[in-house]
Amino acid sequence: MNILARLTQSLYKSLIISILLLHPMQSSADSVSTKTYRELTEIQELMSDATNENLGLKTAIDRLQLLLTEVAKGSLDEALTLQTLGYAVMSDENFEEAIVYLKRSLETEKLPQNVVYNVGYMVAQLHAALGQFQDALVFAEKWFVQLEQPKADQYIFMANIHAQVENHAQSIPYAEEAISLAEKPKATWFQLLAANFFEVERFGQAALVLIDMTSIWPDETTYWEQLAGVYMVMEKPQKALATLKIAFDLDLLEKESSLKSLVQLALMQGIPEHAARLLEDAITAELLPIEEQYLDMQAQAWVMARESEKAVLTLKKLTELQDGGEAWMRMAQIHVENAEWSEAQAAVSNALKKDLDSPGRAWLLLGIAQSELGKFSDARTALRRAQAFEDSERSAKAWMRYSEDMKRQAEWITSNQ
Repeated sequence: MNILARLTQSLYKSLIISILLLHPMQSSADSVSTKTYRELTEIQELMSDATNENLGLKTAIDRLQLLLTEVAKGSLDEALTLQTLGYAVMSDENFEEAIVYLKRSLETEKLPQNVVYNVGYMVAQLHAALGQFQDALVFAEKWFVQLEQPKADQYIFMANIHAQVENHAQSIPYAEEAISLAEKPKATWFQLLAANFFEVERFGQAALVLIDMTSIWPDETTYWEQLAGVYMVMEKPQKALATLKIAFDLDLLEKESSLKSLVQLALMQGIPEHAARLLEDAITAELLPIEEQYLDMQAQAWVMARESEKAVLTLKKLTELQDGGEAWMRMAQIHVENAEWSEAQAAVSNALKKDLDSPGRAWLLLGIAQSELGKFSDARTALRRAQAFEDSERSAKAWMRYSEDMKRQAEWITSNQ
């Protein structure tokens, strides 16, 4: 039900109660005049006529405005006429004018106390509907303190108004009471409570509310993501990771940003193999695209996990997406570290066919691999090329001397066989 329908229904009930309680058969001090009673009753029937709603409403407003000029000032007749007129123009979606008429009806101080509560609440709701939350709060507080046993909906209304004017600390107890009173509290009530706790930096309590939400609505991805976010603010990345991992295992994570955060958290927590497998699963399930950034991240994770073979396989896939030769260089480095010289030579040779950030380093790795393979002439050529670059010159000279020593040693062994 939209705001207009709810307000209209509420005020219509209030009007009926008002007229019935103040029937002219009651004592004259507390009742409306017979003429006004009959006129208001006819107008209410006209307003509720569904067969010609727009025409009936317009006619009702015209008759009420005329009646307002006829009733005595400061009388109960005037109070009820103003109240009914407020209802009518509100039904016509003129909230500003409705507020004026309803406030005027309250100012007469002639309405019964229970009607005053309802009209005051209505004014607060109209102000809220117009975004005038400070004005809404003024009326809402006067109305609320007079309720003997407030209901959950009334508590949450107060919580919302306080939150809208950034009284987050004051909003919290209203929201908590609403949730405790309701048999089935709405998700938005929990969201409001969690947001209030977050705004006042009571992050632990915000997390507890979100934990409740993930228990009640376990299929709602947003709540898991919000809980992980709160844990990150609390500097508890392990809990954030565990939260996102549960959501992932439940097949709830679909946003690239959430999946990426999950992988990054795994890397931060020193479990790179976990990160790599998460990426592999996400890509296989088509939750993440086969893109350079994700293959790069996966290769990095496999390297950190000391899974060289898997890292190389991932880097080979990456070479198909890159124009440059950096993936080949990373592959070559892995092979060098594992003393896989033939593979290193092949990888760096492929790298040199591409654009490189540091070609000198590529020539250096090629010279190292060829030296270890006993290809001393080729190694000498590669190392000379490496010496031409500032960032690899020093290492290339050292390897040149080492390569020459290896060559002499190999020649001595051959000659003495």
